[in-house]
Amino acid sequence: MSPISITIALLLLYTLVQSLPAPKTFLWSPNSLVAARARVFSNDPTLLPAVQKLQTQAKALLSQGPWSVMQKSYIPPSGDKHDYMSLDKYYWPCTQHPNETSATPVPCNTTTGLPFVRYDGYVDPLEKLYDHDRLIDTISSVTTLSLAWYFTEIDSFADHAALILNTWFLDPSTKMNPNLNFGHFIPGVMNGSHGAIIDSHMFPEMLDAVALLSLSNSWSSAQDLNLKSWFRSFLTWLRESELGKQEDAANNNHGVWYDVQAGFIALHVDKIDIATKIALNALPRRVDTQILPDGELPEEEARTKSWSYNEFCLDAFFHLSILVNQFFVEKNLWNSRVHTALDWQLPYVQQKKPWPFKQVVPFIDGCVITEVDQCIGSYFNILRIAANVYLNVTYENTIKTLPGVDYTQDVINLVFPKTMN
Repeated sequence: MSPISITIALLLLYTLVQSLPAPKTFLWSPNSLVAARARVFSNDPTLLPAVQKLQTQAKALLSQGPWSVMQKSYIPPSGDKHDYMSLDKYYWPCTQHPNETSATPVPCNTTTGLPFVRYDGYVDPLEKLYDHDRLIDTISSVTTLSLAWYFTEIDSFADHAALILNTWFLDPSTKMNPNLNFGHFIPGVMNGSHGAIIDSHMFPEMLDAVALLSLSNSWSSAQDLNLKSWFRSFLTWLRESELGKQEDAANNNHGVWYDVQAGFIALHVDKIDIATKIALNALPRRVDTQILPDGELPEEEARTKSWSYNEFCLDAFFHLSILVNQFFVEKNLWNSRVHTALDWQLPYVQQKKPWPFKQVVPFIDGCVITEVDQCIGSYFNILRIAANVYLNVTYENTIKTLPGVDYTQDVINLVFPKTMN
């Protein structure tokens, strides 16, 4: 093929990949995604490392999943394995002492290990026997695969994302019922807890990813409508069930993440009135009641993994700020105590000051980033959003100092592209 023919072919390819409409995303800016995609297909060297890593991760996922609530060994109290079930991860058999200073509680059945006892910050490995990890794998895999398809147009990525979604949410033989009634159950204590709603706190990212997937040939309009129907039912459960109401009343990171979930799900299923109400009440209900004037988060500081939970809660507030900005550009949360909370935590993130509260697991080095047990590298997305919002180069430069972070390869560069030079 001659150089002229190659050039024409590349131009035709570039035109083709530009033909996709803007995605209907809410957490991720549609315009930013479109611009990032155009840069990727024009071989922008600043974004190619992130796409290459994303593609590698997606290829590895092709041999994993799909997952289903039917794969668990246990049957929920309802008798229906389609109901989600997870163990409250900080509860252990009363015969086990994850904290060596602990004593066996009384009473304790040494045969059954009942009742389970709470050891805050210490994760019971029995958690893996239930649905929690499979839910997280479903959410994260759909997100990665859909993003990988959007930025590469490799159809196998979209095909596998669709299979995973269909298995967990839509197929009558394998789907999850739209509730978390038996999440965070505590053997010998209770069948379920409102705290389980934190298990699905990454649904907003996944739904944005599905919006990308819907632009492919792998995800049909009928599947999209059925998935929206599932999430409408889940949103009704969030708002009307007793467990949902209890989580809504939580005065720590759980309450903020509840608003994030309910608000973004409402946007995706066209319940704008619900999302608007959440956004309108975010400042008085969440920000001003949980963040002190100096930026501290006292409810998170009281935890045994206080730094992990400070980061986790601040991440929730940044998500909530993006939600609020959908409706109130002038009366947003960016100039509220959310900004103060970031600046209060910043010297610790920069390792200029030692963390002054309890942290029973490593945070700076030697830990694995999960949905709650974050490392300091988890601040990447918070700092990138902050750099873009506040036009402050300090936040962007701090990202480069985070241990364990690859500044150029992280997917954050694609969903929250840098706007500062």
